[in-house]
Amino acid sequence: MLALRSSLQRLSWQRNRSRLASCFVLSLPLVLAAPTIAQEAQHTGIKVALVIADLTNPYFSFISQQVEAAVIERDSDAEIMVMSSGYDLSRQTAQIEKVATDGYDILVLNAVDTHEVAASIEKAKAAGVVVVALDVTADGAQITVTSDNYTAGVTACEYLAERLGGKGDVVILNGPPVSAVIDRVSGCSAALAQYTGIKILSDAGDSGGSVLGGLTYMSSLLTTLPHIDAVFSMNDPTALGADEAARQAGRSEFFIVSIDASPAVVGAMGQADSRLVASVYQDPKAMANQAVQMAFDLRDGKAVSSDPILMPVRLVTRDTLDGFVPWED
Repeated sequence: MLALRSSLQRLSWQRNRSRLASCFVLSLPLVLAAPTIAQEAQHTGIKVALVIADLTNPYFSFISQQVEAAVIERDSDAEIMVMSSGYDLSRQTAQIEKVATDGYDILVLNAVDTHEVAASIEKAKAAGVVVVALDVTADGAQITVTSDNYTAGVTACEYLAERLGGKGDVVILNGPPVSAVIDRVSGCSAALAQYTGIKILSDAGDSGGSVLGGLTYMSSLLTTLPHIDAVFSMNDPTALGADEAARQAGRSEFFIVSIDASPAVVGAMGQADSRLVASVYQDPKAMANQAVQMAFDLRDGKAVSSDPILMPVRLVTRDTLDGFVPWED
């Protein structure tokens, strides 16, 4: 009983430490307290660093929790450090390089830029760190686990085109230069290209991947586009921001289709005055479990495929909400 209590206390301390570290690193990415000699002597478990693009996004916050849980399930003595980059490439580069010098065993990375993180990843691997790309690809990672983002884009925009009856003016809300966004927009564009009656009014620029980014970017578009029939958003926070921008501008002529099927968007889809009508579901819990399992296997010397793992996705619409459970529940 004493051993169980001790284990639970240690787990609580480690989780609190990781959350405090996340907030601390978000503000001061280059200042991380080194463990004391006593702490090093007590540490017997694996050391895992989780570097996330933006923990203010509920999806990334949830997937972070799932990674932590999956690590602890496999090693109750694990030490976990969680860091948020705030979509800042220089901050994330510094975080990855800190992982390389601090003796971590595994780095689970949600990159802010698919290509520009390559050099820092090589430093981590040279230090013996197993590097896992999660949710988006990262050049140089040994393991990649993402949703099937191209299919997600195709699925969302096939539904959008069918709802339009094959004709109309469409806005694509693009985002940060990561594989998930690139693949979703590519899939959407490919689907819409099959319909000669559909015109894409805008598909360039970075709408930020956040509620504020979607609000700001869509507000600007609405001042120059007098009529829109439909909007595809590359993620749910941006879609929520775009919906709010339309509400503030008094624009109700278009509907929005997105990707994530987050609790917030599922809730909005159930409201009659919302422009959000569909979102493509991805499973962050299954993604996190797959990534952690493969990372542990690779560290233990087991054979692990270098081929990217693409997790399945599915469409959720306002008409199919009955019985659907969002990933947070």
